[in-house]
Amino acid sequence: MEEHIQVAIGSILGDGNLKQIAKKTRASQLYVSQHSSRLPYLEWLHGKLGQRFAMNPIKPKKGYEQYYFMTKPEKELGYLMEKFYPQGKKIIPDDIGNLLKHPLSLAVWFMDDGTLDRRSKYHYNVLIATYGFSFNGCQRLAEVLCQNFGLEVSVTKCKMRDRIYPRLYVKSRSMENFVSLVKPFVHPIFQYKLESK
Repeated sequence: MEEHIQVAIGSILGDGNLKQIAKKTRASQLYVSQHSSRLPYLEWLHGKLGQRFAMNPIKPKKGYEQYYFMTKPEKELGYLMEKFYPQGKKIIPDDIGNLLKHPLSLAVWFMDDGTLDRRSKYHYNVLIATYGFSFNGCQRLAEVLCQNFGLEVSVTKCKMRDRIYPRLYVKSRSMENFVSLVKPFVHPIFQYKLESK
C-alpha cells in the first residue's frame, strides 16, 4: 500500500474527514484541520498526501486559531469514503484489517488522537480517543491491532458530559512494541507523546 494511502487511512481514523463523493466520478476529498500550534504537522501531512494526490493549499480558518487543507477530488479517496462512510457517518469498516496494516497509518492516528497516560514510574500506557466510533467498531480495531501489529489493546469506557464513550488502551506489556512501530514516523512536535519520563 502506497504511502499517501497509509497517511490517508491514519488521518481518517483520526482528525481527517472525507467529503461527499461526486456522483459521476466517485471521487472524494479529504479535509484536515489542526490548531495553529500544530501547523508543522499539518504541513507534513500535506506533503505526504501531496506525493500522489492533487492538493489545495493550506489556509487559516477564519475566526479560529486553526489551519486546514482539503485535497482535490480523488477516486482513491472515494473508495475510502465508501468504506468509512457507507451511510454518511464515519464508522469502522468490517474489513479494517485490510486497511490498517502499516505503522505509518498507526502513527498518524496516534498523533491525531493518542495520548500518553503516565501517572507514575510504573504506569506508562497509550490511550487513543475513539469517541466517534461504536464499542463494536472499537473492539474490531483492538482485534486488528493485535492481528496486524501484535499489540494487546483493550476497549475502555470514558465519561464525558454525562455520556459514555469508548477509547482504546494499549496495555503495558505492548508499549515497547507500540513505540518501536510508531516512533520512526512521529513528527518532532509530538515526541512528547512517547517520552516515558
